[in-house]
Amino acid sequence: MMIRRSLSFALLSVLLAASPALARDAGICRGFNLEDDPLGVDLYEVTAPGRTYFVKGASSDGEDCPSTSPECQARSFLIAGDRVVVNRTAGGFACASYLNRKGSDVALWLPLSALRKSNAQPDWEGNWRNAKGNAILEIKEIKGGDISVNGSASYNNGQSVNTGEFNVFGEARESTLTFAYDGEKQGRIEDARSGDGTCTVRMAQLGPYIAVVDNNACGGLNVTFTGLYFRQ
Repeated sequence: MMIRRSLSFALLSVLLAASPALARDAGICRGFNLEDDPLGVDLYEVTAPGRTYFVKGASSDGEDCPSTSPECQARSFLIAGDRVVVNRTAGGFACASYLNRKGSDVALWLPLSALRKSNAQPDWEGNWRNAKGNAILEIKEIKGGDISVNGSASYNNGQSVNTGEFNVFGEARESTLTFAYDGEKQGRIEDARSGDGTCTVRMAQLGPYIAVVDNNACGGLNVTFTGLYFRQ
């Protein structure tokens, strides 16, 4: 019996180490990140009265989180009407990301019972920035029901600043935009060849947020547009 348990534990450890998906299912919530498809995440709204506290995820402290245990309650909370981006759900909890103009940036679990899925109409126009403030999207509606999207991002290593940018167009009525950009012209993301250095971007308009994931080829070293954006 002890041998079987030891083997099972060892096998589980190997699987968790070898598979990021399994590790994520172990209670870790990193919020929206480069592993996600922005076209597959959802917008949720807090509906519970009073304060809805975020819930801690799995840690090395021995806490069995996420759960309704008081030990798992985080300090940050939301109120009815606040909206979050959810990239996955597990065990009655939603892995949620929340940003606002005051600089709040939280990525933790929330109880699904306090949320409902929200279907916001596309609302692209405006100046948007990410939580770090090193990537900006300037979006304007133009004639014919289209939008122009000018993106700029930077990375400062303390000695020099690397930058990246793109200038593309999309349809205002669509909630998603995907494209390839070679530094001069816009193309279809389906036509981009892996490893040729072409910038590819996927983005989704989610009410107060825009979710973006790129392929890390949209600028200099360590420059990325990946992340959540909120309107300034």
